[in-house]
Order: sequence, then C-alpha cells, then structure tokens
Amino acid sequence: MREELRERNILILFGGWSDEREVSLTSGKAVYDALYNHGYKVKTLDFHTRDKAVLTSFINSNKVDLVFNLMHGVGGEDGLVQSYLDDVGVRYIGSNSKSSKLSFNKVATKEKWVSKNIPTPNYSIISEISENFLQEIQGSEKIIIKPISSGSSVGIKILSVDDLNATCVKNLLESINQHYDSFVPNDYFIEEFICGNEYTVPIVRDEVLPIIKIDTSREFYNYQAKYEDDDTRFSFPLFNPEFEIKIKNICFDAFKILGSSGWGRVDFFLDETDNIKLIELNSIPGMTSHSLVPMSADKIGWTYLELIEKILLTNK
Repeated sequence: MREELRERNILILFGGWSDEREVSLTSGKAVYDALYNHGYKVKTLDFHTRDKAVLTSFINSNKVDLVFNLMHGVGGEDGLVQSYLDDVGVRYIGSNSKSSKLSFNKVATKEKWVSKNIPTPNYSIISEISENFLQEIQGSEKIIIKPISSGSSVGIKILSVDDLNATCVKNLLESINQHYDSFVPNDYFIEEFICGNEYTVPIVRDEVLPIIKIDTSREFYNYQAKYEDDDTRFSFPLFNPEFEIKIKNICFDAFKILGSSGWGRVDFFLDETDNIKLIELNSIPGMTSHSLVPMSADKIGWTYLELIEKILLTNK
C-alpha cells in the first residue's frame, strides 16, 4: 500500500448510461477489487442517473476525498461528471471538464491538433462537405463515417466509395443515410481512410508507456474486436529508436495540447510509408482484462495494482 493513499477515502465511479456502460462496470469492478484486496478504503458508485444530487449525497455521506472516474462514454468522458465533481469540490483523477469535453468531440480534437501541426487524417463534418473534399472522396477507395462524439468505436462505419453515389454532396448524403437506421448529418463526420496499421500508446503521470500494435480480423478495431473477439492480437513493435521517440513525442504533445492530464491513451495509424496519423484521445481508457493500458504497463513490469496506484497519484 502506498503511504500517500493510505488514509484516502477513494470512490470508484462507474457504470453510467452510455453505450459503454457494461465495459465501465467491468473496469470499475476490476479496479475496486484490486484496491479492496490490498487494504485500501474504497467504495463504488454505479452512477446511472444524471442527477447531480445523487452523486453529491454519496460523496458527502461517505466522506469521499478522491474519485477515480471510470465512466466511459457519454456522461463520463464528455466533461459532465467532471463538472459535477468540480461543483462538489472533491478531487478526482484525470482530465478536467473543459479538456474532457474537448477530447470527447473528435472534430474539435482534430481542429485543435491541426492548428498545432499534429498529423491527423483529413476530415469534414458531413453537413459541411466542400467541393474540394468531395473530390478527395471521389478519388478514394474507402471513407470512414464516425460520430462526432462517441467512444469504443460505436457507430463507426467504413464504406467503399464504389457503393456510394458521390457525384454531388446531396447524393452522397442520401447514400450514406442508407447505411444507418438513424442518421443526423450534423452528428457525424467523414474521415480519410488510412491504409496501414493501428497502434495505441498509453500515458500515465506524463510517462509515455510502450506502444501497442493492434491486429484484428475485422476491418478495424471496433467494439467487437475490443471486447468480444478472442483472435484480436496485440504486440509491442520494435521501431528504430529515433522513430519511436518521434512517435511518443507527437502523442505526448497531442495529449497536452488538449489540456489532458493524469492519464489517457492516444490511438494512431502508421500508413504504408510510416507517416503517423493520430485518430483520437481516450481520456478514460478501459481497465478490464482486455484493456490496453494494463497490457502496456505490464510490459514495463508494473503490476495491475501499481498501475492503479500511479494513476491515483496523478492527482497529487
């Protein structure tokens, strides 16, 4: 047990109401079990309501002085719960409300990165497609449709341009709409399809952990590949040392540019000529047995408990 944490009343906040509720419950239980089994004063709250009074009452009645928010997705990663915790006046782990709101919005994230020369695939909000971007689509083999605000790859589709009518913006929107049960153009954006390999790099206490390469039998690392498939493969690639430093520096800069703090995970692609393209920042990564942050931490010898303790100490 870390002395700095011995007397802390720790709350694991998990569950929520997003599409990622089940993953959050699994993450939170794993962290709770590790802390409880090692003598920490820890409680859990499945915060499945938007009622701030419920959260405030629980924190005050249990004298909570440190919150480990493991609510994934809407409500947990978009700055809402962080704003509640700010109002309560309790310390919590991870990025603040403003940074969380920014990083949860994929378009706002990309705009911020582009303004600071961080490489990311070309994109356009679907309702704002220009003629120049339409021409790019017409010359592409595939495009990616993504929700502007979502997590765990929920709602993402990779579409063949040959299966779309891209002769004009109106026809393109109509043909994209056919691939969704419910489609609101303002809620989605189109991203350039990168032909290459997918990677991720966790960041904990300003330390960039080992890079993980992700290989899946699916077209991309979607929800099923993350949490259901048994054949998704993870490895630790050997890069040229200078190139590895370059990748880690770019990812760390991208993390800081968004105002992120504590911990997080940056996802990116390397294209066929090893150009790095950042996809998104996860401000509250998973902590399940399938999750990538514990996997990367294990690579450098951190136990699961040590990882949790290091994350909790980011608030110090």
